[in-house]
Amino acid sequence: MNRHFATSVLLTSMLLAAPAMAGLKEGRLAYGKGDFATALQELTPVGEQGNPRVQLLLAEMYRKGQGVVPDLAEAARWYDKAAAQGNVDAQYKLGGLYENGLGVRQDYTTAVSWYQKAAAQGSTAAQTSLGLMYQYGRGVPQDLAQASSLFQQAARQGNALARTQLAQISQNGVGVTQNSNQAAVLYRRAAEQGSAEAQYHYANLLLAGKGVPRNLIDAAQWQHKAAQQGYAPAQHALGLMYQNGQGMPQDLAAAAIWFGRAAEQGIADAQYALAVLHQNGRGTPRNLALAANWYRKAAEQGHTNAQTALASLYQSGRGVPKDPAQALQWYQKGAELQAASWYRKAAEQGDAEAQYGLGELYEKGNGVNPDLAEAASWYQKAAAQDHLQAQNALGQLYEQGVEVTQSLSDATQWYQKAAEQGDMNAQANLGQLYAQGKGVPQDASQAALWLRKAAEQGHAGAQASLGNLFRQGQGVEQDYFDAAQWYTKAAKQGNAEAQFQLGSLYENGQGVSRDLKLALSWYRKAAAKYQVDALNSLGHAYTAYSYQGIPHNEVLAYALHNLARAQGNAQAASKLNQLQHEMKPEQIASAQELSRRMNVAGRLLPELDRQLKSSTRRKATSKTFYAKKSLKRKR
Repeated sequence: MNRHFATSVLLTSMLLAAPAMAGLKEGRLAYGKGDFATALQELTPVGEQGNPRVQLLLAEMYRKGQGVVPDLAEAARWYDKAAAQGNVDAQYKLGGLYENGLGVRQDYTTAVSWYQKAAAQGSTAAQTSLGLMYQYGRGVPQDLAQASSLFQQAARQGNALARTQLAQISQNGVGVTQNSNQAAVLYRRAAEQGSAEAQYHYANLLLAGKGVPRNLIDAAQWQHKAAQQGYAPAQHALGLMYQNGQGMPQDLAAAAIWFGRAAEQGIADAQYALAVLHQNGRGTPRNLALAANWYRKAAEQGHTNAQTALASLYQSGRGVPKDPAQALQWYQKGAELQAASWYRKAAEQGDAEAQYGLGELYEKGNGVNPDLAEAASWYQKAAAQDHLQAQNALGQLYEQGVEVTQSLSDATQWYQKAAEQGDMNAQANLGQLYAQGKGVPQDASQAALWLRKAAEQGHAGAQASLGNLFRQGQGVEQDYFDAAQWYTKAAKQGNAEAQFQLGSLYENGQGVSRDLKLALSWYRKAAAKYQVDALNSLGHAYTAYSYQGIPHNEVLAYALHNLARAQGNAQAASKLNQLQHEMKPEQIASAQELSRRMNVAGRLLPELDRQLKSSTRRKATSKTFYAKKSLKRKR
């Protein structure tokens, strides 16, 4: 009896499985062809019989509206079926639905439960989402250490979002020791993976020179990458860079375009910036009505400057009907919000680290409108408590004099305090002031003293500057060998100035054996970072005959000098003027096109090598052609 029963069950399961297998095959084929309606019809019975992969696919189809009207509740039902069977992707995505209340009632606790299950199976996306839940205390008690641990797990496996979150924690010192250098490394890795948010933050670090050497050109390129992906904060930041001519020629029309894209996505600062351009007719035709419209959008989000500007328009009747009552209302809103912000921020501070962290937020515009004067105020409070990073940061603001009154004497004072306590960035900055005679009497010996202290701690910029002093014999006895040693240390860290200078030493045989191949190699490395002197030197190499084995290539030389001229270099402009008299119009056009291709991050050396190979092939083809032609004549 039992034997007959078992046989019956087996036959029944086989009969059921046969159509299921057929449905799976037909469903997959239909899905691959984009026939989603047929795919849904064929796969639904397979999913109902418990195939977790099919259940996951059905959930995705209902979520995306493939072959059916989008239905998040039905998507959640299918995710739940697959997740219950241990499908890691379904567990993660079901957690996302519960976290955001999509297709199900919002429930952070349930979201955490599903994220935990997926994270335990190694899902980096789930580990990152779970880390965010711990970071903000959603569904679990807030635990910054646990959040950081989860981000680290996912980051080690290459998750870009986890790297970005970990970078923000390091940058702001939330729950961990603040570390701008570590933040820069993590942002860079995530940025290279294509994370727009990381590209934006890394660009800001480059712009501010925090954790990385200040580099406006690279900052602009990373900001552009993020902006092109539609990341609104980057679009606004790129607009500012075009507006201010930072890392690229000033272009108010381009600034207006990027402000507009960010403004459409609701970025209040961009709305305000766009309104200012419309009001003043800069980069876009003057249009007070449009200015008033964008001021209003920003003002309704609490932008105090926009509220004041909108009030002024109502008061004068420009772009809007004159309305003193409306003007008074917007003036009051701006004043109240600004006062509330001051009281709240002042009340939240309790120690030097927090004051320094808040100063950074205002300097970089993270979570608040960028305000360097406010940043200086908070840095001042922390610096007064001997916070080294705050002292150096305050010195930089006083030195730069952007939005705060420039005071080189104050900059020197704060750099000195931090430098004497061993802060290498302050030592490097103080050394530069002595080298240039800014705020202090020019003193090459003092410059060498402080630059050496920073250089010995591994500061690449200080190493390069110390190399310059040894090469020129300023503040130290002239010594090309020592210059080469310090340049090498900085060059190996990627310092473009040191790479160029080291190349120059190899070219001239100063402190090292003359080696044109090594010279060219270092020039290439520096030129890849668009270092002006390296671009010119490399361009010269392709028109000079002193470099054995280096082909004469005027198109390539022109393209390199053209990139240098774009940075305002007079030597490059002179060289281009000379080349224009020697080259044909079609060669110049080709060279300018090559410059455009080279002026994309990471493309200079590949395009350079491509041009060389192409030129070599053309010459070889031409040589073969004339050889054959000569042979025919002899016959």
